[in-house]
Amino acid sequence: MSASPKSKYGWTIIFTALFFLSPLKSTAAKEPIIRVFISNENKARFRADNVEDIFVQGFSNKHRRIKSLDLIYKNNKVKYSINNNLNTWFELPKNFNLIIRNNDKRGIWFKNRRYSGELRVSLNDKKLNIINYLKLEKYLRSVVGSEMPKEFPLAALQAQAIAARTYALKLLDKNKLFDINSTQDSQVYLGLESETAKINRAVISTSSLAIFYKNELINAVFHSSSGGMTENSGQVWKYQLPYLKSVVDYDQNGNKYRWKNEFTSAELEKVFPALGGINSVQIIDRSSTNRVLKVRLYGTDGNTIISGKKIREKLQLPSTKFEVYLKFNPINVDNKLIFKNKIFDELTPQTLPSIPTDYFLLVKGYGAGHGVGMSQWGAKFMAERGSSFREILKHYYTGVQIKTYN
Repeated sequence: MSASPKSKYGWTIIFTALFFLSPLKSTAAKEPIIRVFISNENKARFRADNVEDIFVQGFSNKHRRIKSLDLIYKNNKVKYSINNNLNTWFELPKNFNLIIRNNDKRGIWFKNRRYSGELRVSLNDKKLNIINYLKLEKYLRSVVGSEMPKEFPLAALQAQAIAARTYALKLLDKNKLFDINSTQDSQVYLGLESETAKINRAVISTSSLAIFYKNELINAVFHSSSGGMTENSGQVWKYQLPYLKSVVDYDQNGNKYRWKNEFTSAELEKVFPALGGINSVQIIDRSSTNRVLKVRLYGTDGNTIISGKKIREKLQLPSTKFEVYLKFNPINVDNKLIFKNKIFDELTPQTLPSIPTDYFLLVKGYGAGHGVGMSQWGAKFMAERGSSFREILKHYYTGVQIKTYN
């Protein structure tokens, strides 16, 4: 018996409409939906991949099936245009809330990245807020690939997946506009481009596992490389947590285990204009793992004391574990070459004023990141030596348990 037109097509149309009109819900039991803050813009463009469509809910009471959506906030108004028709714009109310989704595994394009789940857009502080709603495990496939090189051993990737899952679960908060940032401020999340088969395996094989201390989720912070010894949390942040203690790190093969940066006198003057540049640096306090806590900076216009974290931020240093050296470039005085770091005794005071304009600050250091919690390069080394993800995590997080969170 042949199917009637209604039975053949009608239910398909109804099901599709219900799917795209309903808010995103997790089909897996107790798997959370995470809200990731992607961007804050004056204008935004969303599109489907190739011939596929995107579905937009929030234009009056209807959803629209379109190829692309352009939004712009200008002159205190939000306007939109669809399907590349930039000659025709429509105004949105200021309390709008758009939900953008599709049924394409290739995701939705925003800027130069693709995202799965939903992209929600609203106006906040005169900016277009873009927040990605998606299932936690799907989110983790991107985070692991964004935070750790895909070439790392499986056990290291599994440890990263569990640490990232724990970190995200700890931040879930329905009372906030979003749960987590997509940058290093939280965890790096770069959309679908970061997924690989090996990373997906690491996430799936550790599904629902999280890290606990006395039956409470821990703050599972991690970093690239500590420079031989991880740091106590109390030396970096306000509180010392019992599971974030300093331990030996195995990161000697890390790409930032040793590093050095040079800054010219002109560059230092731009960074510290109030001091008239920097001509001397005194490290006045260090942590037990040799990280810089306080520094006194001397310039031609005075001196000041700042934290190690602040100078790391201003000079964009990989870590706060460093030494500083003031070096002099070759200069020519009375046709005599004065070599690096050597000033001859016969130089008279009259010639010395030429020196401060020709020096540079050499900073030599170890490690990359804040140094607290799991070291990613240390995890790689341990995995290569046969350690399991459980052994890796229990090494870097003191006294913890690894178990399912639901």
